[in-house]
Amino acid sequence: MILLFVDETSDAKFKDYFGLSIAVINSSFYQTLKSQFHKTLKDAGWDEGIEFKGSCLFSATTGCKDVPIDKRIQIASSLLDLNKSKINSRIKFAYFHKKSDNHKRDYLLYLPKLLEKIIPQAQKAGGKDVIAVYCDRRTDLTTSEIRSALQPVLEKRRYTLLENVVMTDSDFNTIGVLYADIVGYLSARIDTISNDLELFANISPAELANNGKIKKLQSSQTLINAIKSLKAYTVKN
Repeated sequence: MILLFVDETSDAKFKDYFGLSIAVINSSFYQTLKSQFHKTLKDAGWDEGIEFKGSCLFSATTGCKDVPIDKRIQIASSLLDLNKSKINSRIKFAYFHKKSDNHKRDYLLYLPKLLEKIIPQAQKAGGKDVIAVYCDRRTDLTTSEIRSALQPVLEKRRYTLLENVVMTDSDFNTIGVLYADIVGYLSARIDTISNDLELFANISPAELANNGKIKKLQSSQTLINAIKSLKAYTVKN
């Protein structure tokens, strides 16, 4: 069975920024990923009552305050390294972004397009043609709207949807959604910081070396570059 996890990302400064992140996990890898995901966080002293998500990586005021930012970046690197297996990647990522004045509309329009790019034609043997879809909760969308948008792609790829689309509140246990969130967050930070002309205007080399946003960009690029070698990619319209 294929497990599909979806998260949307946006940006506080650039209100028209819209990103969609997908993580696809074969169910045979899920137990290993979840147990190692939790072990990594527990070993680092992360509070189990707090989700480890992208927005916590570079903010000392959010997430588990007992864990400093440098250590959070190390945690993220370790979590993304769990994608490596002896044969192939345990997780495939896809990311899409565009300018949007209607996030609900573009969520329903572009999620199926992104899904079609990342899932292969289904195999019939052993339940490999069943897919489960989990989306981070949105108050402006229903599960039936998402299911209706995805159904043509699922039929084209010959998948049967497991029960219904599930919208979930992310927490310590929703590791698939958290993976989608982390990759989406890092991808969005690279996009927005790299294209923030005001940030780079009239900045001296000394200021550049010590600028918090520049450091965030560099850390994000390091983490994403490791994922790209593991079949992550970005789609632009």
